[in-house]
Amino acid sequence: MSKFFFTPEFWEKHWERWPLHRSAADGGSLANLLPEALTADNIADCIRRSGSSLKTFKRGEPFDEDNFLVAYLDGASLIVNQAERYEPLLFELCQFLARDYFSHVFSVVYLTPANSFAVRLHNDDQDVFLMQVWGKKHWIIRQSAPKDLPYTEEMLGKDEPVPPEFISDPIMEFDMEPGDLLYIPRGFLHEATTTSEPSLHVTITMPTSDYCWGVQLVKHLMQDVHSPGVPPSVKAACKTRLIGPDRVEDDAQIEAQIQEVLKSWSSNMSLDGVVDAFEHRMSKVNEGQEKNFNQAMNLRPPRPQVTEDSRVRLMNSVSCWCEPDSDVAIFKRDTQRLELPIAKTAVPLLKSLTARPQKV
Repeated sequence: MSKFFFTPEFWEKHWERWPLHRSAADGGSLANLLPEALTADNIADCIRRSGSSLKTFKRGEPFDEDNFLVAYLDGASLIVNQAERYEPLLFELCQFLARDYFSHVFSVVYLTPANSFAVRLHNDDQDVFLMQVWGKKHWIIRQSAPKDLPYTEEMLGKDEPVPPEFISDPIMEFDMEPGDLLYIPRGFLHEATTTSEPSLHVTITMPTSDYCWGVQLVKHLMQDVHSPGVPPSVKAACKTRLIGPDRVEDDAQIEAQIQEVLKSWSSNMSLDGVVDAFEHRMSKVNEGQEKNFNQAMNLRPPRPQVTEDSRVRLMNSVSCWCEPDSDVAIFKRDTQRLELPIAKTAVPLLKSLTARPQKV
């Protein structure tokens, strides 16, 4: 990925400035080898191990279903947060990018059924690289709003829809196909929908809003006021309440306390100290990531499970019927009848089922 994507031109023109789409046809596949490396078995195993990191969404809304197989068949998207903890290849990729470029990197897996979408229009407080693995997805990217390079509390579209006044005309619109790679700087509004086929893409994420000097200086202040060498008066000043019956109402006293905190903070602050503290925190985060990965790898997913080498058949006396382009499959057994909603792309598979075992 690094050799073919992280070029001098990328750092100069795109990093935290402007989105970049590299299609497989234009050489993007050299930067995105996941379609060759990840199998359906890899993703199924990742999902089974993910536990509470697995989220299900149906057309932008949370979907409540304990069985992820049922949720997906019912049209829900499966999202695995911090997927590198549950998939060895993604763990190695994130470790490499963290070591050589970004201090800490994590990944998210998005598996979305046909003719659907996982999340609505939104922006992020992180820089992301999206690697298309299977299927096709249509993307629309809009200008960042209302601020460039937002902090976490400034994101839009997460808890409620993006206000109409912040939605501008698209600046990019295209389809992502297997082998494509897309970079979206933090702050740019984006949304994506599947077409007539399901889609799998992996998002490689850098929590860059946490890397800003402003955030690091605040963290340094919090660390400083809790250190043993700080005068008791500074610690007391930081605990002074703004509201409540016991709040300090003397403005001059509050001003003096603030100045004492700032003086203590600035006297203990240096460039090397802030950088060293940041690197120490990143080291701890990466150690936690590796620990969680090792724990997940030692878990045995429940059996039985379907793999690419499995064989499938209809139970004896069960028949399946569905019309071409149908969105319903009908299963019959004696006098029993079961109608199930299906994706139209599943029709050829269902029509091929017989009582004879066949490879998945």
